[in-house]
Amino acid sequence: FNEDLSEWDVSNGTNFSCMFYDCTSFNRDLSSWNVWNATDLQSMFNGCTSFNGNVSSWNVSSATTLFCMFYECISFNGDLSCWNVSNATEFFGMFWQCTSFNGDVSSWDV
Repeated sequence: FNEDLSEWDVSNGTNFSCMFYDCTSFNRDLSSWNVWNATDLQSMFNGCTSFNGNVSSWNVSSATTLFCMFYECISFNGDLSCWNVSNATEFFGMFWQCTSFNGDVSSWDV
């Protein structure tokens, strides 16, 4: 699966868990998505080995679960430095085996 979803209105969505689970070919730009209402991003891109989409502008301030969000996203190296993760309580495995990820998350309030 590697379709263009940039026009989707996801602003009312709260649970995005496993949305792209194991979509090994998925690598689309989702920068236009308004996920401000999302509380559960668990395993959203789990196993998306090709994914390196732009999610830098996402407002994830409502998210409480980031558990395994980018698990095994070996190509992902997105800029997440501006993410507000202060409401998140679950980070386990968020970047597990993200061998390309070298993002600066030092400013995150965890």
